[in-house]
Amino acid sequence: MELNKDKAAQPVLLLIPHYNNPEGLSKSLASIGGDEPCDVLVVDDGSVRKIIDTAAAQAAFKGQGTLRILNLPQNKGIEGALNAGLAWAKARGYKWIARLDCGDCNVSDRIARQLKFMEQYPDVVLLGGAASFVDQQGVEQFVLRHPTEHADILAFMKKNSAYIHPSVMFKLSAADAVGMYPLDAPAAEDYAMFWAMARQFKVANLPEVLIRYELDPNGISLGKRKVQLKSRLKLQRKYFDGSPAAMAGMARTVALLALPYELAFKLKSKLRGNKA
Repeated sequence: MELNKDKAAQPVLLLIPHYNNPEGLSKSLASIGGDEPCDVLVVDDGSVRKIIDTAAAQAAFKGQGTLRILNLPQNKGIEGALNAGLAWAKARGYKWIARLDCGDCNVSDRIARQLKFMEQYPDVVLLGGAASFVDQQGVEQFVLRHPTEHADILAFMKKNSAYIHPSVMFKLSAADAVGMYPLDAPAAEDYAMFWAMARQFKVANLPEVLIRYELDPNGISLGKRKVQLKSRLKLQRKYFDGSPAAMAGMARTVALLALPYELAFKLKSKLRGNKA
């Protein structure tokens, strides 16, 4: 889809990377509420097996803003695709970036809720929320919530990311200040960027569910689990401060590397108790 170099029409750009998953994209676009104050940019990361059906995508999107598609000529990986989207947004003057992944769904007023909080607390540059994790049939498996206050988030980051990537909204200027998504943390680019932002700026989480997160066995978190854990361990070593929390976080990551995913998933689900 041809893109015009127009200025931002909405204060928020919802950024969705796409790779060979047009059905998931349509599902995500359809979840955006009709009154949501955002434009949408889909960055197609060189899809060749299942390309985007532009007409279907436009039909699914009922949001207030404009849907645009940026086609990358070749696959760059999610980090490259996201950074291409951020560069596009920066050139057009967007202030806030929200994230969503193909197959995941927003609650209908998610963007409005986050934007209201960000405008009320202008010193916060990164805002996430809780997620309902569902299987591919839409059945909820568990709800994941993270700490809401800055100090607690920083402490939690020593163990794992305190953010569910497709639930976040952040100030583009803050992402720019830390160098955007790094290319040396494969499958954990979000953990790396959000930790860097939390060390420099104020961050927060909302306690309420903002998205329904689809547990896709082919997704990055599952399909590249070991790569992601190795990147997590690299970041934990980078920011290691000798504290018991930092040591416990590294020990946990090493243990997860040795644990089969199916067993780890069952243990996590049991511990969370499927609580809302």
